[in-house]
Amino acid sequence: MKNKVTRKNYEWSSEYVRSLRLHNGLTQQQVANSIGISKRTYISFELGTRPLKKETEQKIKAYFQKKLSHETKMEVIIDYLRVRIPIHNLDLVFNDILKIIRKAFVNDDVKRYGYISRYSIDLIQVYDSLPNDNRGILIEMSGQGCRQFEVFLRQQKRSWLDFLKDCFAYQANVTRIDIAVNDYKEALPLKRMLHKMERKEYKSKFKTCSYHWGTQKNEITDKLQVAGLSIYFGSMQSEFYMCFYQKNYEIAKKKHLKVQDVPVKNRYELRFSGNKANQVTHQLTDPIKPIDICDLVFGYIKEYVTFLLPSKTRYKRNWLIYPAWSLFLGGVSQLTFVTDPKEITFERTKMWLQNQVMPTLKAFKIIDDTLETEEIEAMIAQANLGERHRKMIQSVIDPNYSITE
Repeated sequence: MKNKVTRKNYEWSSEYVRSLRLHNGLTQQQVANSIGISKRTYISFELGTRPLKKETEQKIKAYFQKKLSHETKMEVIIDYLRVRIPIHNLDLVFNDILKIIRKAFVNDDVKRYGYISRYSIDLIQVYDSLPNDNRGILIEMSGQGCRQFEVFLRQQKRSWLDFLKDCFAYQANVTRIDIAVNDYKEALPLKRMLHKMERKEYKSKFKTCSYHWGTQKNEITDKLQVAGLSIYFGSMQSEFYMCFYQKNYEIAKKKHLKVQDVPVKNRYELRFSGNKANQVTHQLTDPIKPIDICDLVFGYIKEYVTFLLPSKTRYKRNWLIYPAWSLFLGGVSQLTFVTDPKEITFERTKMWLQNQVMPTLKAFKIIDDTLETEEIEAMIAQANLGERHRKMIQSVIDPNYSITE
């Protein structure tokens, strides 16, 4: 990324301060009077036409820190990972890279992506290939798989970057990585951004941008209604695109909650694949000058998309940056990279059972009670437990069961 703007030097740029002033409905004269400087001096700061004394700059920053009403709470997480290790030594992958004992994984003959077998602990999955397949072994983790793997990383006292470095020690190739920003304060009003997109009030390095509305059933009318907006910047077939969407609607639908009760409001995902994914992860793990993951997120967002404030001139290059977008980028300056470990328990299966199976099971129970039959008991007695079920039982009833090296 050329001319990369970091979080540190953007937070109090003249562009950001101007957006704060407009956001608070203040004139340049009002700000100048409050700080005790001339309007001309303040204007020169906003325009960047001449350097100010450090003392004057500090006064401006202190003033807006008190006025700042756009507080944000955002966190960065790794939300999907696919790593190809060009070897055929499964024990090495389990012991030296994942650092989880092999017997903890359930082996089955699931064939995906052309691989011949799979080893999995819930959503942490390892695929093996034929001996003459140069791709070797594939490690794949979905969003929940990443949260589950963070439990092991915590036990091993390793970070994500440590894990990636261990992968690269064996010439690994990262073929996909999704980095997500969870926004708990709705720093970016997506409906307003969509309106500006429809009016062409933005510029982007992406050739395509699109959007999608989700649906949910109205509890009163039982009819489908529009709910949850997703905006896509770039093509899903490209090596890099972004998806900004209302995460609260997705979680509310999945967990049967009210939208307003979901803590996270929006999610901003940067999805990298192919050579781009490998490039990004090497930037993060560079032994000499690694890029901070929050700086990387900030840099890509700012480089690829900018929302604008239209003016009388028809030339977009003369339009100013839209204040809400500038405030959002300023909020990104407060990003922190976090892990959110989720223990591998039977909770996900329990939730599926409760939401999908229990209504039918209850109906059968009523039939059994009415007809004085024992169909349900008979089906339970005849059911066969697989290796996955036995390991789930062991992990729940034995809290001391350890599967890390």
